[in-house]
Amino acid sequence: MKKIEPRQIAKKWIKRLGLVILPLIIGGIWQNVMQEKESQLFPPPGNIFSVQSHDMHIYGTGTGKSTVVFIPGSGTPNAFTDFYYLQKELQPYARTVSYDRAGYGWSVQTSSPRTIDTITEELHELLEKADESGPYLLAAHSLGSLEALRFAQKYPDEVKGIVLLDGGSPEYYANESEAKAYALNRLMAGLRMTGIVRALGNVGILLPLSGENVRYDLLPDEVKEIDASMYYNHLGDASNLSFIAHMNENAKTVMEGGYLHDIPLLILSSDGNQEWGEVQQQLLHWSTTSVQETIPASQHYLHWSHKEMVASKLVEILRKVEKEGHPKNDVR
Repeated sequence: MKKIEPRQIAKKWIKRLGLVILPLIIGGIWQNVMQEKESQLFPPPGNIFSVQSHDMHIYGTGTGKSTVVFIPGSGTPNAFTDFYYLQKELQPYARTVSYDRAGYGWSVQTSSPRTIDTITEELHELLEKADESGPYLLAAHSLGSLEALRFAQKYPDEVKGIVLLDGGSPEYYANESEAKAYALNRLMAGLRMTGIVRALGNVGILLPLSGENVRYDLLPDEVKEIDASMYYNHLGDASNLSFIAHMNENAKTVMEGGYLHDIPLLILSSDGNQEWGEVQQQLLHWSTTSVQETIPASQHYLHWSHKEMVASKLVEILRKVEKEGHPKNDVR
């Protein structure tokens, strides 16, 4: 039997490692080149305002007696494309705005810790600087539910209603694993930075974690390129790490702020498992005028999987709050 020399074994493993590492290096260079190119190709569709020492992007459209503020979920690459359909459909009924959190979309990064009070204060200042007047109907997706509830606690006279789009309860987020969310973020970052996410996208494979697999095909062609660029460049963004690290703390802050009194609360839920159904039921306690509806066969990004139904529900609650007027928004 022929003896294999240690040097030959070493060379064999070096070649194998090279076959793995070289494509990753090339993918990383490709990712950086494309990111720089796309930053020039797609200027912000809305306006940029300096908020607490960093620039934030806000996009507004439509006219009406009410202003709907769309609050994105954690890690959503940009709000403009994520809420594109709803903002377009609501144009005849209301003024609508969407905005990018620090480090996402066209908003720049910040070193300021992502505590719930900092985030809501930034949103409040952004709305003021953009001259988007309230009282508002807040429509929040996923983890954005904490932001909507806290905004109503801090500025009760400026909120006429809340719609949660498959949002979780503060009780749920107070105990959800930050380590698990952190690990997932880092995995997605690795796939993005090495160009793997971009390569998969180019062959039609879109990962489901930020709704790209649902949203992309439903967008008009002129918006698809923007959406894909934001997905390729912000999936697993490090800007979300501080948001994740403060998730439990932020949820507890909202819980300490107390239930809302009679601010109308509409809870639109995906058709998930039993545990998620219980989380949705927890949200009912947050207002004395709350309603929960589960949308059959829907996905977490239900404002895309069932976009027509969600738009219809938003029009319904708009008419309701406009007819009944602004409630006395006490906080217990």
